[in-house]
Amino acid sequence: MMNGEDGKMKSNLKTLRDRIKNKLPELTHSQKLIVNYFLESPEKIALSSLRELERELKVSKSTIVRLTQALGYKGFQELKSAFLKSIRMDLDPIDRYKTFLAEDRSEMDRISTSYLRLIADETVHNIKETLRLLDDAQYMSCIQMLKKARQVYTMGLGISSYLAEIAAYLLNRVSIKAHCMVFSGLSFAEQMINVSEQDLVLAFSLMPYSRDTVEAAAYAREKGIKIISITDKATSDIVPYSDVFLRVSVDSASFSNSISSVIVLLSAIVTRIGYELKDKTLVTIGEIERVRAKRSNRNNKN
Repeated sequence: MMNGEDGKMKSNLKTLRDRIKNKLPELTHSQKLIVNYFLESPEKIALSSLRELERELKVSKSTIVRLTQALGYKGFQELKSAFLKSIRMDLDPIDRYKTFLAEDRSEMDRISTSYLRLIADETVHNIKETLRLLDDAQYMSCIQMLKKARQVYTMGLGISSYLAEIAAYLLNRVSIKAHCMVFSGLSFAEQMINVSEQDLVLAFSLMPYSRDTVEAAAYAREKGIKIISITDKATSDIVPYSDVFLRVSVDSASFSNSISSVIVLLSAIVTRIGYELKDKTLVTIGEIERVRAKRSNRNNKN
Protein backbone atom coordinates (compact mmCIF):
# COMPACT_ATOMS: atom_id res chain seq x y z
CA MET A 1 0.00 0.00 0.00
CA MET A 2 1.29 3.49 -0.85
CA ASN A 3 2.06 5.53 2.29
CA GLY A 4 0.37 8.89 2.78
CA GLU A 5 3.12 11.33 1.85
CA ASP A 6 4.45 9.33 -1.10
CA GLY A 7 0.88 8.95 -2.32
CA LYS A 8 0.32 12.68 -1.97
CA MET A 9 3.45 13.50 -3.99
CA LYS A 10 2.53 11.10 -6.78
CA SER A 11 -1.03 12.40 -6.74
CA ASN A 12 0.19 16.01 -7.10
CA LEU A 13 2.38 15.15 -10.08
CA LYS A 14 -0.40 13.08 -11.65
CA THR A 15 -2.85 15.98 -11.22
CA LEU A 16 -0.39 18.33 -12.91
CA ARG A 17 0.20 15.91 -15.76
CA ASP A 18 -3.54 15.33 -16.22
CA ARG A 19 -4.16 19.08 -16.37
CA ILE A 20 -1.57 19.42 -19.12
CA LYS A 21 -2.80 16.35 -21.00
CA ASN A 22 -6.33 17.79 -21.09
CA LYS A 23 -4.96 20.70 -23.14
CA LEU A 24 -3.35 18.47 -25.79
CA PRO A 25 -6.28 18.61 -28.29
CA GLU A 26 -5.90 22.41 -28.45
CA LEU A 27 -2.18 22.32 -29.29
CA THR A 28 -0.29 22.19 -32.57
CA HIS A 29 1.86 19.18 -33.48
CA SER A 30 5.11 20.99 -32.59
CA GLN A 31 3.65 22.15 -29.27
CA LYS A 32 2.64 18.58 -28.44
CA LEU A 33 6.25 17.46 -28.94
CA ILE A 34 7.42 20.04 -26.39
CA VAL A 35 4.63 19.09 -23.96
CA ASN A 36 5.69 15.44 -24.16
CA TYR A 37 9.14 16.57 -23.04
CA PHE A 38 7.52 18.43 -20.13
CA LEU A 39 5.60 15.32 -19.08
CA GLU A 40 8.53 12.93 -19.41
CA SER A 41 11.11 15.17 -17.69
CA PRO A 42 9.38 17.02 -14.83
CA GLU A 43 12.68 17.38 -12.92
CA LYS A 44 14.32 19.18 -15.86
CA ILE A 45 11.39 21.59 -16.17
CA ALA A 46 11.51 22.28 -12.44
CA LEU A 47 15.26 22.87 -12.30
CA SER A 48 16.02 24.47 -15.68
CA SER A 49 15.93 28.12 -16.67
CA LEU A 50 14.05 29.32 -19.73
CA ARG A 51 17.37 29.84 -21.51
CA GLU A 52 18.49 26.27 -20.71
CA LEU A 53 15.23 24.84 -22.05
CA GLU A 54 15.59 26.97 -25.15
CA ARG A 55 18.94 25.29 -25.85
CA GLU A 56 17.70 21.82 -24.90
CA LEU A 57 14.53 21.93 -26.99
CA LYS A 58 16.03 24.02 -29.81
CA VAL A 59 13.07 26.40 -29.80
CA SER A 60 12.78 30.09 -28.94
CA LYS A 61 11.96 31.36 -25.48
CA SER A 62 8.86 33.04 -26.88
CA THR A 63 7.65 29.68 -28.20
CA ILE A 64 7.96 28.13 -24.73
CA VAL A 65 6.22 31.09 -23.10
CA ARG A 66 3.33 30.98 -25.59
CA LEU A 67 2.99 27.24 -25.00
CA THR A 68 2.82 27.63 -21.22
CA GLN A 69 0.11 30.25 -21.69
CA ALA A 70 -1.77 27.87 -23.99
CA LEU A 71 -1.61 25.33 -21.16
CA GLY A 72 -3.41 27.79 -18.89
CA TYR A 73 -0.47 29.35 -17.03
CA LYS A 74 0.45 33.03 -16.93
CA GLY A 75 3.95 32.23 -18.09
CA PHE A 76 6.87 29.85 -17.81
CA GLN A 77 7.64 30.73 -14.16
CA GLU A 78 4.15 29.72 -13.05
CA LEU A 79 4.43 26.38 -14.88
CA LYS A 80 7.90 25.83 -13.44
CA SER A 81 6.62 26.59 -9.94
CA ALA A 82 3.85 24.00 -10.40
CA PHE A 83 6.43 21.34 -11.31
CA LEU A 84 8.66 22.41 -8.41
CA LYS A 85 5.90 21.93 -5.87
CA SER A 86 4.86 18.57 -7.30
CA ILE A 87 8.31 16.96 -7.19
CA ARG A 88 10.11 18.81 -4.36
CA MET A 89 9.96 15.95 -1.83
CA ASP A 90 11.39 13.48 -4.35
CA LEU A 91 14.55 15.56 -4.82
CA ASP A 92 17.78 15.22 -2.86
CA PRO A 93 18.66 18.16 -0.55
CA ILE A 94 20.94 19.92 -3.05
CA ASP A 95 18.32 19.84 -5.81
CA ARG A 96 15.64 20.91 -3.32
CA TYR A 97 17.83 23.89 -2.44
CA LYS A 98 18.20 24.70 -6.13
CA THR A 99 14.41 24.81 -6.44
CA PHE A 100 14.32 27.18 -3.47
CA LEU A 101 16.88 29.47 -5.11
CA ALA A 102 14.98 29.31 -8.40
CA GLU A 103 11.81 30.80 -6.91
CA ASP A 104 11.22 34.54 -6.67
CA ARG A 105 11.41 35.53 -2.99
CA SER A 106 12.00 39.25 -3.38
CA GLU A 107 9.03 39.95 -1.10
CA MET A 108 10.65 37.96 1.73
CA ASP A 109 13.84 40.02 1.46
CA ARG A 110 11.95 43.10 2.68
CA ILE A 111 11.21 41.59 6.10
CA SER A 112 14.26 40.90 8.26
CA THR A 113 12.83 37.81 9.97
CA SER A 114 11.22 36.20 6.91
CA TYR A 115 13.85 33.50 6.48
CA LEU A 116 13.91 32.81 10.21
CA ARG A 117 10.15 32.33 10.14
CA LEU A 118 10.43 30.15 7.04
CA ILE A 119 12.85 27.76 8.76
CA ALA A 120 10.86 27.84 12.02
CA ASP A 121 7.64 26.98 10.17
CA GLU A 122 9.48 24.26 8.29
CA THR A 123 10.74 22.79 11.58
CA VAL A 124 7.26 22.72 13.09
CA HIS A 125 5.90 21.12 9.91
CA ASN A 126 8.57 18.38 9.95
CA ILE A 127 7.91 17.55 13.59
CA LYS A 128 4.15 17.36 13.05
CA GLU A 129 4.59 15.30 9.89
CA THR A 130 6.95 12.90 11.69
CA LEU A 131 4.32 12.40 14.39
CA ARG A 132 1.79 11.62 11.68
CA LEU A 133 4.12 9.17 9.93
CA LEU A 134 5.23 7.40 13.11
CA ASP A 135 4.06 3.80 13.46
CA ASP A 136 3.41 3.16 17.16
CA ALA A 137 4.21 -0.55 16.93
CA GLN A 138 7.53 0.10 15.17
CA TYR A 139 8.34 2.84 17.68
CA MET A 140 7.76 0.57 20.68
CA SER A 141 9.71 -2.27 19.02
CA CYS A 142 12.58 0.16 18.54
CA ILE A 143 12.65 0.99 22.24
CA GLN A 144 12.52 -2.65 23.33
CA MET A 145 15.27 -3.64 20.90
CA LEU A 146 17.54 -0.85 22.14
CA LYS A 147 16.95 -1.89 25.75
CA LYS A 148 17.83 -5.53 25.07
CA ALA A 149 20.93 -4.96 22.94
CA ARG A 150 24.33 -5.81 24.44
CA GLN A 151 25.76 -2.85 22.54
CA VAL A 152 24.34 -0.43 20.01
CA TYR A 153 26.40 0.63 17.00
CA THR A 154 25.22 3.84 15.31
CA MET A 155 26.14 4.81 11.76
CA GLY A 156 25.44 7.34 9.04
CA LEU A 157 27.23 9.48 6.48
CA GLY A 158 26.93 13.17 5.66
CA ILE A 159 24.65 14.95 8.10
CA SER A 160 23.54 11.49 9.25
CA SER A 161 27.00 10.99 10.77
CA TYR A 162 26.22 13.77 13.26
CA LEU A 163 22.87 12.17 14.04
CA ALA A 164 24.70 8.91 14.71
CA GLU A 165 27.04 10.71 17.13
CA ILE A 166 24.12 12.38 18.92
CA ALA A 167 22.27 9.06 19.17
CA ALA A 168 25.30 7.32 20.72
CA TYR A 169 25.80 10.22 23.13
CA LEU A 170 22.17 10.20 24.29
CA LEU A 171 21.92 6.41 24.58
CA ASN A 172 25.04 6.25 26.75
CA ARG A 173 23.43 8.80 29.07
CA VAL A 174 20.51 6.46 29.76
CA SER A 175 22.70 3.41 30.47
CA ILE A 176 22.64 1.92 26.94
CA LYS A 177 26.15 1.01 25.81
CA ALA A 178 26.48 2.71 22.42
CA HIS A 179 29.32 3.33 19.98
CA CYS A 180 29.27 5.60 16.94
CA MET A 181 31.10 4.10 13.98
CA VAL A 182 33.28 6.57 12.09
CA PHE A 183 33.75 6.02 8.38
CA SER A 184 37.52 6.38 7.88
CA GLY A 185 40.11 3.69 7.20
CA LEU A 186 37.52 0.94 7.57
CA SER A 187 34.09 0.86 5.99
CA PHE A 188 31.04 0.39 8.19
CA ALA A 189 30.76 -3.24 7.07
CA GLU A 190 34.42 -3.90 7.94
CA GLN A 191 33.89 -2.40 11.40
CA MET A 192 31.06 -4.86 11.99
CA ILE A 193 33.10 -8.01 11.46
CA ASN A 194 33.25 -8.67 15.21
CA VAL A 195 29.73 -7.43 16.00
CA SER A 196 27.53 -10.25 17.31
CA GLU A 197 23.86 -11.15 17.15
CA GLN A 198 23.44 -9.78 20.68
CA ASP A 199 24.35 -6.32 19.38
CA LEU A 200 22.22 -3.90 17.37
CA VAL A 201 22.82 -1.41 14.57
CA LEU A 202 21.03 1.95 14.54
CA ALA A 203 21.41 3.41 11.05
CA PHE A 204 20.51 6.86 9.77
CA SER A 205 19.79 6.98 6.05
CA LEU A 206 18.43 10.19 4.53
CA MET A 207 18.34 11.29 0.90
CA PRO A 208 20.75 11.22 -0.90
CA TYR A 209 21.19 7.71 0.46
CA SER A 210 24.69 6.44 1.14
CA ARG A 211 25.57 3.18 -0.58
CA ASP A 212 28.07 2.41 2.22
CA THR A 213 25.37 2.64 4.89
CA VAL A 214 23.02 0.40 2.91
CA GLU A 215 25.75 -2.14 2.17
CA ALA A 216 26.66 -2.24 5.87
CA ALA A 217 23.01 -2.84 6.75
CA ALA A 218 22.89 -5.69 4.22
CA TYR A 219 26.03 -7.20 5.75
CA ALA A 220 24.62 -6.88 9.28
CA ARG A 221 21.38 -8.54 8.20
CA GLU A 222 23.41 -11.39 6.66
CA LYS A 223 25.15 -11.88 10.03
CA GLY A 224 21.82 -11.95 11.89
CA ILE A 225 22.36 -8.60 13.60
CA LYS A 226 19.21 -6.59 14.37
CA ILE A 227 18.90 -3.29 12.52
CA ILE A 228 16.86 -0.19 13.30
CA SER A 229 16.86 2.45 10.59
CA ILE A 230 15.70 6.05 10.72
CA THR A 231 14.94 7.22 7.20
CA ASP A 232 12.84 9.70 5.26
CA LYS A 233 11.02 7.34 2.90
CA ALA A 234 9.38 3.95 3.19
CA THR A 235 10.96 3.15 -0.18
CA SER A 236 14.55 3.97 0.80
CA ASP A 237 17.11 1.24 0.05
CA ILE A 238 17.86 0.50 3.71
CA VAL A 239 14.29 -0.47 4.63
CA PRO A 240 14.42 -4.06 3.25
CA TYR A 241 17.38 -4.78 5.57
CA SER A 242 15.74 -3.24 8.66
CA ASP A 243 13.95 -5.13 11.41
CA VAL A 244 12.34 -1.83 12.38
CA PHE A 245 12.33 1.47 10.52
CA LEU A 246 11.10 4.83 11.74
CA ARG A 247 10.17 7.40 9.12
CA VAL A 248 10.91 11.09 9.62
CA SER A 249 10.08 14.24 7.67
CA VAL A 250 13.23 16.21 6.82
CA ASP A 251 11.98 18.67 4.20
CA SER A 252 14.18 21.74 4.05
CA ALA A 253 14.66 24.90 2.03
CA SER A 254 18.35 24.67 2.88
CA PHE A 255 21.04 22.65 1.07
CA SER A 256 20.85 19.90 3.70
CA ASN A 257 18.08 17.84 5.23
CA SER A 258 16.44 19.36 8.28
CA ILE A 259 17.34 17.25 11.32
CA SER A 260 15.01 18.84 13.87
CA SER A 261 12.41 16.07 13.66
CA VAL A 262 15.11 13.41 14.05
CA ILE A 263 16.46 15.10 17.19
CA VAL A 264 12.94 15.21 18.64
CA LEU A 265 12.46 11.52 17.85
CA LEU A 266 15.79 10.56 19.42
CA SER A 267 15.01 12.64 22.50
CA ALA A 268 11.66 10.91 22.89
CA ILE A 269 13.26 7.46 22.53
CA VAL A 270 15.97 8.04 25.14
CA THR A 271 13.55 9.76 27.53
CA ARG A 272 11.31 6.68 27.41
CA ILE A 273 14.26 4.31 27.83
CA GLY A 274 15.66 6.41 30.67
CA TYR A 275 12.35 6.16 32.50
CA GLU A 276 11.95 2.42 31.93
CA LEU A 277 15.55 1.80 33.06
CA LYS A 278 15.50 4.48 35.74
CA ASP A 279 17.61 2.55 38.29
CA LYS A 280 20.41 1.88 35.80
CA THR A 281 20.09 5.40 34.39
CA LEU A 282 20.43 6.96 37.84
CA VAL A 283 23.60 4.94 38.42
CA THR A 284 24.96 6.14 35.08
CA ILE A 285 24.07 9.76 35.86
CA GLY A 286 25.73 9.45 39.27
CA GLU A 287 28.91 8.13 37.68
CA ILE A 288 28.90 10.95 35.10
CA GLU A 289 28.57 13.51 37.90
CA ARG A 290 31.41 11.86 39.85
CA VAL A 291 33.72 11.94 36.81
CA ARG A 292 32.85 15.56 36.09
CA ALA A 293 33.43 16.58 39.71
CA LYS A 294 36.80 14.82 39.72
CA ARG A 295 37.83 16.56 36.50
CA SER A 296 36.64 19.93 37.85
CA ASN A 297 38.66 19.51 41.06
CA ARG A 298 41.74 18.59 39.02
CA ASN A 299 41.34 21.68 36.83
CA ASN A 300 40.89 23.93 39.87
CA LYS A 301 44.13 22.63 41.35
CA ASN A 302 45.95 23.39 38.14
